[in-house]
Amino acid sequence: MNYIITVDGGTSNTRTYLWTASGQVLTQRSQAIGAKMSAINGSNQVWKTTIHNMIESMLTECAVSDNDIQGIYMSGMLTSDLGILEVPHLTAPVCMKNYQEHLIRVHLPEVFSKEIVLIPGIKNTLSSSESLDSLRKFDIMRGEETETYALIEQYGTGQNTIYILPGSHNKYVFVNKNSTILATSTTLSGELLNSIINDTIVASSVDHGFPTMEHYNLEMIQYGCEMHRKEGIGRALFLTRLFDRFGKQSKYNLQNYVLGVVLESDLSALHNAAFFEDTMNVRIIIHGNGAFSHALMIC
Repeated sequence: MNYIITVDGGTSNTRTYLWTASGQVLTQRSQAIGAKMSAINGSNQVWKTTIHNMIESMLTECAVSDNDIQGIYMSGMLTSDLGILEVPHLTAPVCMKNYQEHLIRVHLPEVFSKEIVLIPGIKNTLSSSESLDSLRKFDIMRGEETETYALIEQYGTGQNTIYILPGSHNKYVFVNKNSTILATSTTLSGELLNSIINDTIVASSVDHGFPTMEHYNLEMIQYGCEMHRKEGIGRALFLTRLFDRFGKQSKYNLQNYVLGVVLESDLSALHNAAFFEDTMNVRIIIHGNGAFSHALMIC
């Protein structure tokens, strides 16, 4: 029987999966290591060794030999300058139907004995690196292109679509009706929200917590968006403490409010990212669960 290995390496975490040729996951591994570790160490050797050990552990568990592996595919920050081998970004527009033509095949025996296939990331077209306005429309992604490819397969083509991939860095991928990625746009909202609820004076007001679907409150989310528009993000966030101390709002309500304040930044960025000429007939697909994804869907 033939098997496939996939490896997704991010900034802080790496995940490996062992698949059957028919698409069934047999086992997986996850380690808290990524590009950040390479940056700190000034070397990618620890990351390479960790991936090698994760793969060997999966193969041992399932009694699979290297010769049984049909292919091993790696994406994400593994193809960055901090990864196992730097692969240049493809420049949008990129047709996902022909993405296989751009895969890079390498031999890295310290990682795995057989040929490894690296999946390159995508960057927006940059007309001038000296122009701030040009850089304002510029963006990059590594890893999300693989996720987008799967979503296109799942949801089909024929309509201009914005795929929203929430995370530490929220990614907005603009795909036209012909399955061509026109551009991407990234926000820092996930990371920003985490910093706000843990490292500011707001932390105690929200009990260091994110809103959950159990305590989801659309009205408070929308009010947070409104306060951001009217007062600016700094004032809107400080109002959280005032609502706590003098407005007697619950921690759960305030968690939703802060989410709304941060969410408004994404809504503004999305509104300004005019990558489709016809903005009236655009499908939006949000790939994710939880309050943030649900709020994006409603707002």
